[in-house]
Amino acid sequence: MANVKADDYGEWNARILAREQVSRRSLLRAVMAGAGGYAYAQFHLANAAFAAGGGTAGPAGVVVSGRHLSFVPAADGTLRPAMAITAQLVSKTGSLPAKMRAYVDVGSAPGQYGTHFEADIRHLTGQYAIPGGPIGSQFYLKATVSGLRPGTVHHYRIRLSDGTVSGDSPFSTAPARGTTVPAPFTFTAFADVGTNTAPTDPRFAWGQNPPSVTAKNGTWPPGVFDNNSYLPDDPVAGAHGTDKRPALTQTMLLATQRPVFTLLAGDICYANPSGSGLPADDTTALTRIAPKNKNLYNPYVWDVFLNQIEPLASSTPWMFTTGNHDMEPLYGKTRFLGDSPTHGYGGLVERLDFPSNGPHTCPSVYRFVYANVGFISVDANELSSELQTNTGYSGGVQAKWLKRSLREWRTSRTDIDFVVAFLHHCAYSTTNSHASDGGVRDVIDPLFSKYQVDLVVQGHNHLLERTDPIRYGRRTRHAPDGSTISPVTDGVTYLCVGSGGRPRYPFRVAPSTAAPPPKGVKPSGPQLLPAGQRYRGYRPPGGPNTAENNTENIVNSYVWSADRKIRPAGHPTGTRVPETVDWSQVRYDAYAFLAVDVTPAAKGARTTMTVRSLADALPGSKQPFTEIDRITLTRVAGRGLIAEPD
Repeated sequence: MANVKADDYGEWNARILAREQVSRRSLLRAVMAGAGGYAYAQFHLANAAFAAGGGTAGPAGVVVSGRHLSFVPAADGTLRPAMAITAQLVSKTGSLPAKMRAYVDVGSAPGQYGTHFEADIRHLTGQYAIPGGPIGSQFYLKATVSGLRPGTVHHYRIRLSDGTVSGDSPFSTAPARGTTVPAPFTFTAFADVGTNTAPTDPRFAWGQNPPSVTAKNGTWPPGVFDNNSYLPDDPVAGAHGTDKRPALTQTMLLATQRPVFTLLAGDICYANPSGSGLPADDTTALTRIAPKNKNLYNPYVWDVFLNQIEPLASSTPWMFTTGNHDMEPLYGKTRFLGDSPTHGYGGLVERLDFPSNGPHTCPSVYRFVYANVGFISVDANELSSELQTNTGYSGGVQAKWLKRSLREWRTSRTDIDFVVAFLHHCAYSTTNSHASDGGVRDVIDPLFSKYQVDLVVQGHNHLLERTDPIRYGRRTRHAPDGSTISPVTDGVTYLCVGSGGRPRYPFRVAPSTAAPPPKGVKPSGPQLLPAGQRYRGYRPPGGPNTAENNTENIVNSYVWSADRKIRPAGHPTGTRVPETVDWSQVRYDAYAFLAVDVTPAAKGARTTMTVRSLADALPGSKQPFTEIDRITLTRVAGRGLIAEPD
């Protein structure tokens, strides 16, 4: 077994799953179609995935599902030789035996488990019953396995005290710090993912569910708590599109890049499709619009999502940050509602494994270092001017921590060449729906410019958009597809990849009274047209700048200011301020993800980070994915330190 790599095991697992009579994908398809016999559909969904993954159930009738991994960093971000493991425990009855215990067995090969860790079992319930909706009651297993060898393939299984055993899954620990030049690696990233399968509430949780839902054995109609509200003219997910399930497909496509981990920059599963951090109320859910001062919410969307990502997330860590649709006040109030210790993220704290090395008041803020790259998760909800439900909950603590962390890395860590930040709301974007968030920009742009952050992965806007390099709010150079960028001299590249599967957003409409440019700016030529797309191989309708603006310049984009008002739906928001833009280099209005290839180097040699944008089922390509943009960020290894000014 000495020459076997983690990737080999991943491919082996994929082949095994592909041969199973009930695959995860076929099961999700059957449940979404309302297949008969799933009276306890939540349990059967988990049970079929459990069996397909090689699990064996014990007499208690409990199965393990939705396994996912996370790194365990030390205070300075250095990854410990450990792994955080979380999974869901699902039963037909919605309860577990009173004395049930759970364990994670770890070893060097399948069936050879020499180390055993007892896991916590946590019962997650809502703080109130959801009007018109299901009763929230879910169980999660959580463990941290430690004392592992760095840079090594390990195997694990989950075992319950009644004899239930999950299938085997491998994972690799991160390389040790500072021993040799780390091997090249790839990570993947996307945001705004959701699911393409409607949730099925378990029978015990039907509560106040609408009769039409209980008549379907607890399955909600498409488009209420899933992504299936794509417009007919959507070229990918629409009526005549190339991929009707981009969230599910892209999750599987990530594996083709053999990533060592995945970043998800917020808006994870859309259990809260309303996304403004208000109390849960499903009395009008079938209309897809929440009652005033409320949000729609269904906790069982998480079951679908965690099963959706398990084929990859059970073997490679997924590192999450929080978006507006991740605020779930069923488990604790957001700041606008009076606040709570977890600011509306209490459910995520139980379901996921956020590292705890950030500010203790900010659950989703943390940092880690993999090889020669430092990564920082930012909670953009706390900074946002657009959506102010959780704005300012840390009282400035997050911003101070970001500055302190970046300063430490850039003044003392010669082993860190590149720095990547991932967050939800965009500091720089030109979409019609959200565009740029001034609250986020005002905090991170000066910090990221000063401390030479190389790449910022953003979400929130449901499309892909890459900027030219920016420093202190200004574009420094033109950087088209294929460019090599030197962040030391060129600045920060911002890339929105909210194209993970949720229905797409349009870019900015043509200048008008409703979409004005700043005062004194008079559009001319292409600037009179709606903002169009710009990516490798794109052919604009009628030719460039005929039906749409295909330039880098958008004269009527906007940025959100902090001037607060209450929207008719009941949540606080900011004000749109028109701005002109010259930095919108790549624009793709459909579904895509990032694959980032890092090549470390010996001190003094050239090290690179190549960022590839991969479009899902690009119309006309007849390919599962197509590269539509590539840039290479370059530095001199071991020379990432800056002189801190007095």
